[in-house]
Amino acid sequence: MRSEIPSSIRVGSGSAAPRSRRSAAKIGKTAQERKDISIEILKSQGVPFTLHLPLRYETDEVAPREKDEVIARAICSYAAIMCACSIRDEGKLADEDKQGAQGFLDNRYGCIDKLTRMERRVTQGEASRDEAVNMGWKYESLWALMWAMGLVEELSFPSEICDCAFVMDTFSGGDFSARVKLRDTDEILQALDLIYRYHWACVNARVHGSDCAGLNEEVVMERRGGLEWLCCKGAENDNLTDEYNAWDYPDLNT
Repeated sequence: MRSEIPSSIRVGSGSAAPRSRRSAAKIGKTAQERKDISIEILKSQGVPFTLHLPLRYETDEVAPREKDEVIARAICSYAAIMCACSIRDEGKLADEDKQGAQGFLDNRYGCIDKLTRMERRVTQGEASRDEAVNMGWKYESLWALMWAMGLVEELSFPSEICDCAFVMDTFSGGDFSARVKLRDTDEILQALDLIYRYHWACVNARVHGSDCAGLNEEVVMERRGGLEWLCCKGAENDNLTDEYNAWDYPDLNT
């Protein structure tokens, strides 16, 4: 069973990591260049790595997602996360919370038909507590989307959970779509390459009982899941109506 992400009331600070742990500003143009940049970042942070981990996507292999598509995915994820936290903490989803989620999705944003099957289960109060706990961790996938939308300045070193209070303020504070400016594909691919290699370091440390330089594997996995979704448009599992879709069940092989 996965551990619980702290509720929005109990979260710690989501402040940026020290500058020495931040991602490099330079962005590669090829998958090999992105890998090389990621390796240099890992070296500077003392994070274990292997040179044998494969390359990720070339830029021309990725079909960028549209702005409205990313915004809708973020809104649906946020609504499901809020409902999941209620199920986790209260043991059920109250009728008023169900109605609130439906109004938020349908009346305010008109994207209730874009929920995944699991999100629909959660927002209708049909999910188990374990499913709610898993959905709560989607805060980190959502954080990756917020970064890609330009609402979060940077993806800091993934040692701590994101700033959940900032997420709540963003989505409950009115229409934010005018502030969204999607980062270019190259920048997203660079972030994906780095988190892919962070994930390998986490798995390697867990298997061998070694040090992973302070990485939080749950945070790494979920942020990678969000970035993977941004880059898999048109893939076989890129249908949110399918049970095993690329948002709820991203490919996180290392």
